[in-house]
Amino acid sequence: MLHAPEPVRGGDGREHLAYELVVSNQSAFPPRAVTVRKVVATARGKAVATLAGAQLKELMEPFGAVDEKTRTTIPPGGTAKVLMDVTYPAGGKLPDRLDHELVVSPGPPGSVELSRFGTAPTAVVKRPAPIVAPPLRGPGWIAINGCCDESTSHRRSLLAIDGALHEGERYAIDFVQMTPAGRITEGSNKVLGNYRFYGDEVLSATAGKVVGVVDRLPDGPIDFELPPRDAGDAGGNHVVVAMGGGRYAFYAHLQPGSVRVEVGQRVRPGDVLGLLGNSGNSNAPHLHFQLMDGPSPLGAEGIPFRFSSFTAAGTLTNFPQFFVLGDRAKLAGAPRGAKHAELPLNLQVVDFGP
Repeated sequence: MLHAPEPVRGGDGREHLAYELVVSNQSAFPPRAVTVRKVVATARGKAVATLAGAQLKELMEPFGAVDEKTRTTIPPGGTAKVLMDVTYPAGGKLPDRLDHELVVSPGPPGSVELSRFGTAPTAVVKRPAPIVAPPLRGPGWIAINGCCDESTSHRRSLLAIDGALHEGERYAIDFVQMTPAGRITEGSNKVLGNYRFYGDEVLSATAGKVVGVVDRLPDGPIDFELPPRDAGDAGGNHVVVAMGGGRYAFYAHLQPGSVRVEVGQRVRPGDVLGLLGNSGNSNAPHLHFQLMDGPSPLGAEGIPFRFSSFTAAGTLTNFPQFFVLGDRAKLAGAPRGAKHAELPLNLQVVDFGP
């Protein structure tokens, strides 16, 4: 267990407990591979979430090179992470702790011998997720790589920093905006200037003190293959705001030369921090927004947050075609309507105020 789960009400109206399990295979006599068949989270002696089959295969990932055929198999001495999301109805009583059971086959896929192990008891942190203002204005913003139950680049972005594992992007969102015609751009999506939201004002979501600023990196080209960059420059031009209570807000990938605040400056919700850009580890313009428990986005834990208000406009169902090929967005009907104090979930489309 990396970080005790904290509840947050998602845009689906349910309470989410998102966290990660780290599973190691320490078999020695003799050393052999272990295939995980099932992961069960329990509370008060009852199963509250189960991962198995295709869902376990999606949400489990060995450290190092990944073979899609054997991603639930851990070799001797190997380690894997499992992305968990336990949900409860809105207003439901949350458990004080979660326990877990692993059902494994001591051998390759197809083995029939099964073993069960109890593991990873963890307390549930009951503090409420902070309510923050939207960092952007206008309609049609898509919460890309959002929480909670899909293997997005944010949820699986576990990093080893200074001898410890950190998941700073656990609740992070990459915001892009569709055009009134429902597309990602007007014209070719290979041209930076065709993204209408490129250059939009990025607003402070909280009150606080600016404790980190980078404003020296160029915007990168549009490149959907996302070539690797130095980890220290991954956030591109960015701003970090200490909001009190050991919480920090992080705004990344800003346009070069656009940052309007400096370290030590006090900000209020709605203050302009900079302009949305494409600097750092970014394949196309977007705002990366997250809260974390430390000032360094690489060495902190991602913590949940809720936006004060937004209007849900559906969920994007054809993300790769929309984002990479430039197709018109296709939206599932739910959830829709006015939302208050909720976290938009992965690929939800939201309208912020003017």
